Amino acid sequence: MTADRRVKILMVDDRPENLLALEAILEPLGQILVSANSGEEALKCVLQHDFACILLDVQMPDMNGFDAAQIIKSREKSRYIPIIFLSAINKEDAYVFKGYSMGAVDYVFKPFNPDVLRSKVAVFVDLYVKQQQLMEQTEMLAEAQRRELELEHRAELLEAEAKSAAQLTELNAKLKERQEKLEEAMGVRNRFYASMSHELRTPINAVIGYSTLMIDNIYGPLNEKQREGLQRTLRAARHLLELVNDVLDLSKIEAGKIELALASVNISNLIEDLFVTVRPLADEHGTSLTFKRSEDDVTVVTDPRRVRQILLNLLSNAIKFGNQKPITVECTPESDGGVSIAVIDEGEGISDEDQHRIFEEFVQVSPHQQMGTGLGLPISRRLATLLDGSLEVKSEPGKGSIFTLRLPPEGQARVFEEGSEEGGEGEPVKLNGPIPPVPEIVPESVPQSVPKTVQAQA
Repeated sequence: MTADRRVKILMVDDRPENLLALEAILEPLGQILVSANSGEEALKCVLQHDFACILLDVQMPDMNGFDAAQIIKSREKSRYIPIIFLSAINKEDAYVFKGYSMGAVDYVFKPFNPDVLRSKVAVFVDLYVKQQQLMEQTEMLAEAQRRELELEHRAELLEAEAKSAAQLTELNAKLKERQEKLEEAMGVRNRFYASMSHELRTPINAVIGYSTLMIDNIYGPLNEKQREGLQRTLRAARHLLELVNDVLDLSKIEAGKIELALASVNISNLIEDLFVTVRPLADEHGTSLTFKRSEDDVTVVTDPRRVRQILLNLLSNAIKFGNQKPITVECTPESDGGVSIAVIDEGEGISDEDQHRIFEEFVQVSPHQQMGTGLGLPISRRLATLLDGSLEVKSEPGKGSIFTLRLPPEGQARVFEEGSEEGGEGEPVKLNGPIPPVPEIVPESVPQSVPKTVQAQA
């Protein structure tokens, strides 16, 4: 539907016959004619509508034309509406000058020539229409400029996104290349660890074995100096073997080559067996061990060897850093069928800022350094994760520490793919489980006469 493009013309006169005469004169212009019978009514019309022109009678009761014009011109929105004064009485020059001073564009005397008046009004109507068109064109130009700016901005964004995408593709390619090189380097490192473990552990085991035989006087009696020297050699060899084993364990965990042998494990029985193993170390440090078992035995499906390894690390650390104070192990069933095992000591404790560092490789935060590799806790936490559990610590300096191992009711099995070969030392064995296992490398056995010793891991 076509919009009504007609403009409005206001006619103001207190005499109805005069308004009818003006309407007859202006009707041929084809515009919208609005009538007002007084100055007050004219002001209301000006507030409600926009007019192309106002024909205003000068002589009216209550509010004459001059007063109405003064108020119309004082309003910002209506200040520039053309006003034509109409007068049949006030024809003196003083009134004419006053009309022009009030902002009028013309002062017409009655009776007036209809054609002349219509022509004058037609000029202001045409001027108003052209102003409206100019305003519309200005708005359209501003809108076009705004759209142009938006298009330019979008083009700049698209160009920037294209550059970012290209840079991201390049970075991804470099990252992939570096990752491949890193994986290749780690593969070389892991193969080196696997091959060197035999080469290192064989002579170390020989040193341990022959040193033990000599200390046991198998090859004849020793004097005190000889015995002391051999005992130092034996301690150093055991520490070196511990370091080799820890580094190998850590490398296999990082490479995803730890195989889990899951079995049904009675946790209380496992802890009691472990106490037998660590009792000599506890006696050596003058530390008492207490096991608070739960009323009901807890059985979970997990790898008993790895659980023993974690708890051995925790107990060894508690003994070494416990300041000869009592150590308690608590076993608590979990609501989901799992179990939590807390190793509680009353030793020197660990500060808040150091509690995350103790799980970093080769780190000891205690001011009293003890013999160890600094790998026990990092290995233990990673093993706990492999068992689908967790290892957390709560500690306060001067009050001791609580290390808590949580295990689920059933761990996730790691199995070989059909057709894979166990024991290969080339490329890593591919598995259908999330953790790719490889066969355990078993160290050379120590001679039977060598006594079993607790190897405390830092």
